[in-house]
Amino acid sequence: MKKEIPLIHSKLYLKQMTKKEDLMKHFKEEKIVSAVKQIILNSFLVTLLFFSDIIAQIPINGFCRYREFSVKKSFTNIFSIDYNTDGYRDLLIYNSSNNKYVSALSDNKSDLINISEKYSPIAISNIHPFSNNLSEKKFIFISRKTRQVAVSSFSRNGIISLQNKIKLKGYPSNIDVGDVDGDGKPEGLVSGTSLNGLSIIKEKNKSLHETRIDPEKVFSASTFIDLDYDSYSDIAAVDLYSNSILLFYNNGAGDYTESRSIGLNGEISEFKTVDFNSDGYNDLVYIRDNNFEVLLGDSVSSFQKKIILETPVKPDKYAILDFNGDGFNDVAFINTQNGTLYISFAKSTNVFYPPIVYLQKNGLADLTAYIDRTGKKLALISTEGKIYLINKPGINDDSFSISLGLKPTALTTFDYLNDKFEDFCFIDGTEKTLKLLLSERRNLFRTYFSIPLLSDFTNIAVDDSKSRIKTFYCYSNTGTIEIIRMNFDEHSYKRQTLYSEGLLEDFKVISDRLKDRQNIYELIKKDNKTYLQEFEYKDFGLVSSKSNLIESNVERSWLTFGIYKDIYSVEKKEKQLDLVKTVFDKKIIDHKTILKFNVNDKDKINYTMICLKELIGKSRPVTFWFTSNNKSFLYTFGNNKINKYPLKIALGNNVTTEYNISGDGGELSFYFYNETGKLSGVSFIGVEKSPIEKDLFVSKNINNYLVTVLNKRRTFLIYSNSLLNSLTFEKIK
Repeated sequence: MKKEIPLIHSKLYLKQMTKKEDLMKHFKEEKIVSAVKQIILNSFLVTLLFFSDIIAQIPINGFCRYREFSVKKSFTNIFSIDYNTDGYRDLLIYNSSNNKYVSALSDNKSDLINISEKYSPIAISNIHPFSNNLSEKKFIFISRKTRQVAVSSFSRNGIISLQNKIKLKGYPSNIDVGDVDGDGKPEGLVSGTSLNGLSIIKEKNKSLHETRIDPEKVFSASTFIDLDYDSYSDIAAVDLYSNSILLFYNNGAGDYTESRSIGLNGEISEFKTVDFNSDGYNDLVYIRDNNFEVLLGDSVSSFQKKIILETPVKPDKYAILDFNGDGFNDVAFINTQNGTLYISFAKSTNVFYPPIVYLQKNGLADLTAYIDRTGKKLALISTEGKIYLINKPGINDDSFSISLGLKPTALTTFDYLNDKFEDFCFIDGTEKTLKLLLSERRNLFRTYFSIPLLSDFTNIAVDDSKSRIKTFYCYSNTGTIEIIRMNFDEHSYKRQTLYSEGLLEDFKVISDRLKDRQNIYELIKKDNKTYLQEFEYKDFGLVSSKSNLIESNVERSWLTFGIYKDIYSVEKKEKQLDLVKTVFDKKIIDHKTILKFNVNDKDKINYTMICLKELIGKSRPVTFWFTSNNKSFLYTFGNNKINKYPLKIALGNNVTTEYNISGDGGELSFYFYNETGKLSGVSFIGVEKSPIEKDLFVSKNINNYLVTVLNKRRTFLIYSNSLLNSLTFEKIK
């Protein structure tokens, strides 16, 4: 039985907290203040919950666009800010150990521009908005390095201007902002492991004033919270020595009285207040024992119910926002040790989908979630000198990348609902999963599925014959084939595994939709012999299999379908290279040489064949591409006719190929990617026309690729990017 988990549902803006290591690290002058009295620990009703079934239909709603920008190394914190009040959130990037920071402006395309390093008079450790109206852009921040609290503003270009500051008697770790006396003006709440009590910072007469609360205790974390819902800011704070949460009530005049305590059972971090389960009450959220713990609030803020949310990795930092725009807040969290980012999307107020691993990058240190004029965004900073930005791609974007895994390898398209709008799938080689992305007409990557695989594969073939049930064939040249049949209505799948008798050279599937019958054909190579291996499936069960010897001593073979099964093979003799065609139907019924090439040992020979799956006219065209000493020719076979075309494009070693037919059928294009990093195209427009050659794209980071038409309009090169470990989309026409 599936277990459900309450949704993390929060206010839009969360209080910022410093990292665990910031809370624990002390400067050389710093001493821990001793506590005076112990707090009685309370008990809870504890609920242990897990993420739901891994084969879930997750509505990511396109929130997967990925970009990265470079800054200098060693910055550890990131904060969103609108320097020039244009409605586009910019970024402030800093490190509490020095006075340098980076400002990055955002434009209307969500690109970061004018990224520049600047100097602050005081090192920033944690920063928070400190304005009581939209026109005033003031911020309050703490500096552990100088033991100060400061109020500042920023110019339109991100230059800091210090307005007020006050020095504390200890080293601050946390800051929050609220209105303690109802005058509409913000106050700051400061705490730290070497501070006596809590400090309320108030700006008055152009100077900062400190009022301390409970100076006999030490608080590792603190946050404002409205406990009795009277609109005055109360306080929840973590007492370091009693290991408990103390609740302080505000009498409305800014005077605080300790009301009660909540016992904790271990060290916690990232303590925040948020409406976790979207019931209108403030909850207490923190990380303990590598998981999230949530103390649920109610009308009297009893916090007697606790939820433990287990995660696949320890969440070191997290941000909460409705990333997919469905009305429920989602949770993004990072693990700094292995550099992974996960997002868990909410299914409802009570259920969480399984977390999706979005990326893995060295040095991930902090993240922030925010909304601006271009939508929802998630920004991350790495100590390796990278800013990573996740948001939603635009329908008219000509170039973009998406990140939804650790290492995308094989990829292809399929057509859910058979509506002529392409959907996508790819294999994550590190996770060993098949990931499916369904799109809508004007909403790319609307829905996400992830199916575990038994191994990693380099190719995917899809049976598209049924509209709502798709069969995915994952394979590589080693001969193992994993078959996944996905029922999108039921969100369920079935699995079969085939093992070939040799190395796989070609793979084809013919499907009978009405009878639910599939015939799988493999060309395999074993002991220098080529075999045609056949498997027949009915109702997703293996009915029969057989293998037939086709040819011996061939270099390479390809399979296509004419009236019967046609096998094309390249045979190399002493000073000759032959292209041989074998026609097979239960037995070999024809075998002939159709092309001959004279070659010498010193010649540099490269060749490949592309067999179309689609009918053009009354046949499936076959093309053979041949390069000898940088002289290239294209041969086309169809309707008992061979055409020869000279080419300028030279095939290189390890060339990979793709083809694409335009929506109206008027243009046939072939694509070649050489190990030099050049993608070239050869197109036929109309009938009996010479091919048009073009150099399209240069990148040495293409791992696997395809060319397809998105939204029936524009043609895109889509490739797995080996440098970024992402999927990249480049418009080519």
